[in-house]
Amino acid sequence: MRGTIPAVLSMLVGLGATAQAHLTYNLSGYGAGIAGSTNGADGSPTVVPPATWTNGGQAGYLGALPANWYVGLHDAEDVHTVQTGLAPTPPPTSLLQQVNAYNDSTDPDLPTDAVLAVGGLSWTDPSNGDQGWGHGLDYGLIHVTPLDTITEAGPVKLTITLTDDPTDAVSPQFAYALYAGWDTSTTSVRHQTFTTNPTPLDNPLGSTGLMLVDFAVAPGPGETLSRSYDVDPTSDGKYTLFIGALGGVSGQYQLVAGLFPSGGATNEELEQCLTDLSDTMASLDAVTADADADGVPDQKDACAATPAGQPVDAEGCSQAEFCGEFPVTSKAEKKACKKADWQNDEPVMKKKDADCQFVKSAGACQATL
Repeated sequence: MRGTIPAVLSMLVGLGATAQAHLTYNLSGYGAGIAGSTNGADGSPTVVPPATWTNGGQAGYLGALPANWYVGLHDAEDVHTVQTGLAPTPPPTSLLQQVNAYNDSTDPDLPTDAVLAVGGLSWTDPSNGDQGWGHGLDYGLIHVTPLDTITEAGPVKLTITLTDDPTDAVSPQFAYALYAGWDTSTTSVRHQTFTTNPTPLDNPLGSTGLMLVDFAVAPGPGETLSRSYDVDPTSDGKYTLFIGALGGVSGQYQLVAGLFPSGGATNEELEQCLTDLSDTMASLDAVTADADADGVPDQKDACAATPAGQPVDAEGCSQAEFCGEFPVTSKAEKKACKKADWQNDEPVMKKKDADCQFVKSAGACQATL
């Protein structure tokens, strides 16, 4: 199954605007009065006051629990990333990039650095009989649709992979509960005990229409959860994911939700595939990071702090940086540096003619003594 990772990753990164239509984030969840939110932890779930979604709505959710995000899965091999954090270049199909784009075009003052996070006592609190608290949870909506079309070639599995967000400085111990259905109650309230011990219950927090499918708790802080489930046609393709943390440590998370044909691989192979994919997505940000925005990734940039707007060579160095300590204030000095072949990083001058000698190990052109 590992051989399928490049194809899945290519699908995630390459879908662009089309894939973003299957993800939407409820900005009302920011709290502090932004976009209809009522306090520092709550957001408007649906209509009163109206929720503000980044991508045109959430396909008919009517419950009172404040859904934070929606993922639509529309074919038998559909995969989407719910990502958060301070990633400098989030994948174009990620929810974080969508939120950033929405904020840039709508209100640049809206926060973009921590759109998804859960409280550290949302799954278990010793002072609450080892039960959790609903107000510290995140609520995600998953919709497998159109179900008949997706399953016409055979059963499919829904795979959930929950990982720690590496961009914050903490490693929470995450847990989740997966329910078939969406809340349809107008009176459900998150500000109450969320029962997790010994197991979560159907219709938690006064909700209606939520039947527990499974729950999982990470073995320890920062560790990944990954499980696969047969899509049940009686659920109408609608699932709700409650995400929380225990141990008193709050933090941000990343989640990959995807569909795979049931006969294509074992559950263990699917889980390992998405775990590897999640790790790959995290490393992708590091590979493409470009702190000085000169077009050369940090991992290949020999001059990591090039001033803005200056042309650079293949090594990420401006002409002045290429010449290093050799001053380029006069015409003759600039000519000497140019002869050293800036932008191709290969010295072409004969040593006896060089006023400026390229030192490959230093990645710069230095004055000849």
